[in-house]
Amino acid sequence: MGVKRVRDNDSEMTGHEFTLELLHRNPLKCVEVLRMSRESFVRLCAHFRVNYALNDNKHVSVEEKMAMFLMMIGHNQRYVIIKRRFQHSKQTVHKFFHEVLDKMLLFAHDIIVPTSFNPNPNIPGHNRRLRRVFKGAVGALDGTLIHAVVPANKRDLYRSRGKGDCYQNVLAICDFNMMFTFVVAGWEGIAHDSRILSEALANPHAPFPLPPPDKYYLCDAAYANIRGFMAPYRNVRYWLGDFRRRRALTNKEKFNHAHAKLRNVIERAFDVLKARFPILKRMTPFSLVTQRNITLACFALHNFIRREGLRDEFFARYDEPNVSVRNNNAGVDNDEDEIPTHEMVEDVDYSLKWTTTTNHSYVQTLCSESYRVEPQLLGM
Repeated sequence: MGVKRVRDNDSEMTGHEFTLELLHRNPLKCVEVLRMSRESFVRLCAHFRVNYALNDNKHVSVEEKMAMFLMMIGHNQRYVIIKRRFQHSKQTVHKFFHEVLDKMLLFAHDIIVPTSFNPNPNIPGHNRRLRRVFKGAVGALDGTLIHAVVPANKRDLYRSRGKGDCYQNVLAICDFNMMFTFVVAGWEGIAHDSRILSEALANPHAPFPLPPPDKYYLCDAAYANIRGFMAPYRNVRYWLGDFRRRRALTNKEKFNHAHAKLRNVIERAFDVLKARFPILKRMTPFSLVTQRNITLACFALHNFIRREGLRDEFFARYDEPNVSVRNNNAGVDNDEDEIPTHEMVEDVDYSLKWTTTTNHSYVQTLCSESYRVEPQLLGM
């Protein structure tokens, strides 16, 4: 005769009732718990119902599944905490977390898509004047470190140039509306940014969205000035913090200052992402594949919230023109502080000629997974 399992979930509020409370009571609570507004959450659940066949179960609705998933990645909660809050077994929480995560990967394919390469899209944002100077700029490219929990025998690879914690290195491109258009996740923290880019360019299974000859991504000095990528002048002041006490003086400094102000959009995008999903700064000890997939899900949710265009406190915080960015300890300066000169425009033209004529050698290796989908062709 089997031993009867003792019921240890004895809260008076069920998971269904808790989810309804999030949706119908104080809207601030929804933002705090689910890391997005009530309107965004409702649209997200409806989107997954219609497009990804995420369905209600007998006792668990789509909204409750999504709430459990968002609480885990938004607050870095363990299964046991979600189990107590939603009154389900750990097995049930585990099942629905991975069900939603699997759907999130399909979602990432559809929402992290290349830019149209329109150099001056009609999108909100600051530095419009600089976008007119850098006419061919279609976005910014950079890498960021995401915390990782790895086995002891792999820690040296993920320790990121000698730092104590372990990280995965993620390469991303975003447009000037802070929408991510390309993401490569899962690289070891020790990998150099330029190597990740080289292998992303060479990956035949996920074609890199290389801009047309007259367009380019803005990148920092960790990357080379090659076709499709415009880096700043080397050995010249570049980071915005370098200009806080002393204004740009030479033409090269003015070029670098303007370049940094416009490229800063990706630093702010990374800050929005990590502020919304603290799990990216202190990862839960899942398998490395699951950690990579969680990272991609966070990028996809970031894009969805931005695309919906609803009021969002995280984006509002980093949309401000003078917001402080932790990566370089500098603010995004107002465009009126420095009017681009004719000489700086000539520097942009010269740099563009350089980036369109320099060749690049590729390295063919198998590496981490990149997520990018060709735009769907209709009516053909």
